[in-house]
Amino acid sequence: MRYIPMISAVVAVTVLSGCSCLYAPPSSLIDNTPVVKMGSTVNPPKEFILYIPANSKFPMKFLAKGDVFDTNETSTVMVSFTKDIYLYDHWASLDGKKWIDFHSMFKVKPSGGFDSMGAKIELKMDYAK
Repeated sequence: MRYIPMISAVVAVTVLSGCSCLYAPPSSLIDNTPVVKMGSTVNPPKEFILYIPANSKFPMKFLAKGDVFDTNETSTVMVSFTKDIYLYDHWASLDGKKWIDFHSMFKVKPSGGFDSMGAKIELKMDYAK
């Protein structure tokens, strides 16, 4: 019984520290954090905001792996976004000021199947409404 206050304190600290990740970064983040444009450097600072301008091509790498394959294989396609995107940790923004969870900004839907010519894998990615 004498450990109950200590256990309660540990649980409270754990819960409170875990909740800190639920809050989006402040709008001033972009004023105080380096912004790195996609593809501009191979050695970005330790902490930075990644900026991907609209209509600028960047590589998207795909990996096929698992025990059903003889070897792991990768393929790269060039894609671009229709809007400017800012990324920071697991946060995303269209203007660098209002941040939302990446998975709340985008709906990502993978699908695929086989036909007589091989496998066809599709990754559909839309802006969440």
